[in-house]
Amino acid sequence: MTPRTPMSHLLTLALIFALGVVLLWPIYAVVREGFIDEGGWSLYWFEQVFDADTGYRAHLLNSLWLALAVTLLCLAVSVPLALIAESFRFYGKPVWLSLLLVPLILPPFVGALGLKGLLARQGGINLLLVEWGLLAPDQTIDWLAYPFWSVVALETLSLYPITFLNVQAALANIDPAMSEAARNLGAGPWRRFWRITLPLMRPGLFAGGTIVFIWSFTEIGTPLMVGYRDLAAVQVFDMLQTSAPAGDAYALVVVLLAMSILAYAAGKLVLGRGSGQMAAKATVVSEPRPLGALGSLLASLPFALVFLLAIVPHIGVVLYSIAGRGLIDFDPGHMTLQHHQALLRFELSTGSTGGQAALSVVNSFKLSTLATALDLALGFAIAYLVVRRRSWLTGVLDNLAMLPLAVPGLVLAFGYFALTQGDSPVAFLNPITNDPTPLLVIAYAVRRLPFIVRSCASGLEQTSVALEEAAENLGAGRLRVMWSVVVPLLAANLIAGSLLVFSRSMLEVSDSLILAFDKEHYPITKAIWNLAAIPEKGTEVASALGVWGMLLLIVTIAGASLALGKRLGALFRV
Repeated sequence: MTPRTPMSHLLTLALIFALGVVLLWPIYAVVREGFIDEGGWSLYWFEQVFDADTGYRAHLLNSLWLALAVTLLCLAVSVPLALIAESFRFYGKPVWLSLLLVPLILPPFVGALGLKGLLARQGGINLLLVEWGLLAPDQTIDWLAYPFWSVVALETLSLYPITFLNVQAALANIDPAMSEAARNLGAGPWRRFWRITLPLMRPGLFAGGTIVFIWSFTEIGTPLMVGYRDLAAVQVFDMLQTSAPAGDAYALVVVLLAMSILAYAAGKLVLGRGSGQMAAKATVVSEPRPLGALGSLLASLPFALVFLLAIVPHIGVVLYSIAGRGLIDFDPGHMTLQHHQALLRFELSTGSTGGQAALSVVNSFKLSTLATALDLALGFAIAYLVVRRRSWLTGVLDNLAMLPLAVPGLVLAFGYFALTQGDSPVAFLNPITNDPTPLLVIAYAVRRLPFIVRSCASGLEQTSVALEEAAENLGAGRLRVMWSVVVPLLAANLIAGSLLVFSRSMLEVSDSLILAFDKEHYPITKAIWNLAAIPEKGTEVASALGVWGMLLLIVTIAGASLALGKRLGALFRV
């Protein structure tokens, strides 16, 4: 850590103020509107939210149960896989670890489109069963009869990599000498797991579980696409479609925020309290036990099962994008590339499905590029101050920068909407009446800022400050040191963080669905939502657009993984 200077204090204060404006102000705007009725402070809207007759309370409970189910299932999938990966060395292990990250290339919102095509009454699975003679031609199975569990399955298969990365990182930090000492004292595998491994991996459980819980608790896109509307977040989205939501919409968002904070605090108390035990990280690397051919096969089976289940939505999206008859069909004679060709023609207009899709790609590319550039500047400055100029002020700055991981995207998006209404000083950014580009760029940048900050901080912590001091002793100024020494040393981290910011912004759901009102300004995810509702080839073109998004994310996630390796999990922590 280098000495703090007045300039670093000023920069820290300036960044705290900037993050306060784009993070705390929107939250305040939502909270304030929730407590106002007829120009005065009131609890009327909260009474409406908790009144059993309005239905909001039931929707909140549904959201809570869904988030709990998704979180528990993600941990149930991730913990055994992480334990196997850390404990054993087997054939194909690097490949399986890479394949486990496949769900990160497609938001569950888009995956729901493919799953519906496979599981609908006239979908691909039923057609395949009829072709195999297992169903009569006039017989169908309604695989989507339970939409709640359909949403749970989709979100679990999409979000488990986040818990896996965090649990794997926590296991890697456990000193193997502790387990060896317990074994020498006669403790069996199960006792060692419950008494040593599990308590020490609690910070990883907390970090991954918190993100998954908040994400699934306030997720809009997947329930909308599946057709399950009995959730609080979906009710907020529906109320926004009026362009002038009443106070109950704001109160409902405030309740969602409060419940997310309570869940975070409860998780921190129950699972995160062991974080102090992780301060002393492993001084030696645990050596996984090598397995033979049979052992490798048995160890690979759970990875293969999870991977095969996780790619079902992706397969559905690909098949829907080449469907020639308006439904998923496994017959090659009924497949076509015309929906992808509609995108490649690049007719930048909203008059056709292909034109809408192509224009949304241009819009998302522009928004994501601007957001990535903004995050690069802010993220690097924040990370440098937090690592090299540590103080209580930089601690505040670090917590603010990580706040977007703990605050639901729905809350921030609704906050930006609330800020721009009426006679607000930023009413010129109102997305209903103006180009939403500035607001969407800010929203995208704020939501993905933690990726850049964590990526840069990880690199700085592993880079000796002596190199910077040597350059300064040779007469180089601070700017030259930054450009000639620090930036080149952090190149891999900057690239990895930028790739993740760009790719996740390209397929951002909450901000896009809430803040884009005009078809000419639709990003990709809003265009997918709009196209999926068009009976004539809309779903097929939306799926083609989803395939393009998958390809983009495959490239960017692979690049980030190559640059950061196991440190990739550090980008998904609160």
